[in-house]
Amino acid sequence: MRNALLASVPLLLLLGCPPASDDDDAIEAADPWADGCDAAAPELRMIDVGEVSLHVACQGSGPTLVLLHGFPEFWMGWSAVMNELASEFRLIAPDQRGYNVSDKPFSVDDYRLDLLVADIGGLIDVLGGPVTLVGHDWGGGVAWAAATDLGERVDRLVIMNAPHMNVFADLLANDPAQQQAFSYLDFFVTPGFEDTMVANDFSFLTSSLGDALSADELVLYKEAWGQPRAIEGGLNWYRANFTDGLPNVDRELFVDVPTLVLWGMDDEALLPTNMTGLGPYVSDLTTEEVQGASHWIAHEVPGRVADSIRAFIP
Repeated sequence: MRNALLASVPLLLLLGCPPASDDDDAIEAADPWADGCDAAAPELRMIDVGEVSLHVACQGSGPTLVLLHGFPEFWMGWSAVMNELASEFRLIAPDQRGYNVSDKPFSVDDYRLDLLVADIGGLIDVLGGPVTLVGHDWGGGVAWAAATDLGERVDRLVIMNAPHMNVFADLLANDPAQQQAFSYLDFFVTPGFEDTMVANDFSFLTSSLGDALSADELVLYKEAWGQPRAIEGGLNWYRANFTDGLPNVDRELFVDVPTLVLWGMDDEALLPTNMTGLGPYVSDLTTEEVQGASHWIAHEVPGRVADSIRAFIP
């Protein structure tokens, strides 16, 4: 199914070149998909969300789900899940700040969590809310904070292998297993480490995703990684939001909307212990352990992910 879809969509469209218009440089300022999107293939536009413009994919019609990717992905990390759900929902998947062809501010400080959340708030304002936020990895980090900060613009939250920053801070301070699993942070925050990541045809990044990508998908990922400053942009999320190995979030993130947490139990970087201790921060919490799935849960078991989302949203 995935490979058939990829073969049917032009490469440049998948990577971020919107269809030609009277003004090819135009940035959408109002919801371009108010009537929904094609369920069979993604539609892409640049959307002005305030401080930056984001490249955004839309697929399907119905209640709106905003899907937030993590590192080192881009909107296509959600393609298999989008294919599963496009007949029931309007699925909005942005390339977040710093990724693929979205805007990439130069300063590390431009990737602070509050600015990443503001981007998503601006996107929801364009789309009209409320929406369900779905976040994986760093996208989940943004989603946790957005569900705290954006009020009635978010009515439900789905988290996939993405730690709550307050729980994560405690684990990184006190749990040797999570400390060791996340020790790659030391490399990610080192200036110039992006050069290592792009070397040898992105061999570091390719190996980090293991078998999560098909050969066709890997071609598209390499195109996205090769966009100017795309890997630097992604690493700046770590550099801006961690200090001395700990998240520098200086407040508690309380979520007061129904929240579903899915965790691939074979995740070797973000350990399942991150599900422990969520209760004090989430008023309405459902957790699901996904056996046989790793960190790349959306790639490995998209049908299971889609079923859980369907069951969670009334």
